[in-house]
Amino acid sequence: MKIAVDAAQTAATELLQAAGLEAEMAQATARRLVEGDLLGHNSHGLRMLPVYLERLGDGRIAREGRIEVLADHGASFSWSTNRLPGAWAMERLLEEAMQRVKSHPVVTATLANCSHVGALQAYLEAPARRGLLATLMVTDPGVASVAPPGGIDPVTTSNPIAACIPTEGEPLLIDTSTSLVSNGAIANHAAAGRKLPGNWVVDNQGQPSDDPQALSAKPPGTIMPLGGEDFGYKGFAFGLLVEAYALALAGYGRELPRQRGAQGVFLQLIEPNAFGHGKQAFLASTSALVGQCHASRPAPGASIRLPGERALARKASQLRDGLDIADDVRTQLDAWAQRLGCPAFAHRADH
Repeated sequence: MKIAVDAAQTAATELLQAAGLEAEMAQATARRLVEGDLLGHNSHGLRMLPVYLERLGDGRIAREGRIEVLADHGASFSWSTNRLPGAWAMERLLEEAMQRVKSHPVVTATLANCSHVGALQAYLEAPARRGLLATLMVTDPGVASVAPPGGIDPVTTSNPIAACIPTEGEPLLIDTSTSLVSNGAIANHAAAGRKLPGNWVVDNQGQPSDDPQALSAKPPGTIMPLGGEDFGYKGFAFGLLVEAYALALAGYGRELPRQRGAQGVFLQLIEPNAFGHGKQAFLASTSALVGQCHASRPAPGASIRLPGERALARKASQLRDGLDIADDVRTQLDAWAQRLGCPAFAHRADH
């Protein structure tokens, strides 16, 4: 089903408001879910909306509250939100950081105990368009699905790292988990009854497997770190970086029991104009790098693609032609719409 982007945002906002969120929080959440779909992160787009609605109902996402300032030193600050909507909290954090970077060449911020923020790439285009370097790390201490090298029991999770690199043209938008794939990707294969394309998981006996059900076994299996069977120790090392920056630095580590659904965030913005030979020289360098990459001879049957290029092309296409919503997602959203007394998504489709 295709639906106009503004209609999708309106429909998602109405569902979230019907579930008890105030307008500003509902709009921010809907905006970032749709942005996730626009960029191609379908597991973190409107597919997550039924999960959010369920969590609003059982209290895992708070409907009201305020941001608590844990620390503020001008160029660095730390907030905690007590499970307020993650997209709304992230938008506030990013807006504040972008204001402060006008006065400080480097601004570092952390956010503790917010609900799920969605696709990290969905927050990167704004700072990139302003010519800023950004690094973003997020994880949930209530989830354990990745084991350390040589271990069987999970300790960390997919622990994504994202970043934007501005250029004179389109920015590079990096968003990658430090596990081979996300928890959501494994869950989608399990729900569809499909085997994984490769040995992406390890069962509860420590054996590589292509069975997504291994993660729901008792005791559970784990997702392989980025690098897989041969080099997973490298991916796990990057995952530990996320643990330190997004959880320990935010004051929201794994030392206490947690309920799934609340995250820690690390955000850093850098103004290139304060370094080296200034912003124009920086942009010339990053643009030259992009050009050199695209000048590399492509392998037979392959094309060169850099981080964010496909995502931005997909966004442009869907802004023009309508947002693609999978049939199973539409069915779930229509069921929630009926339950909450809102118009069905199917009625808003482009015909």
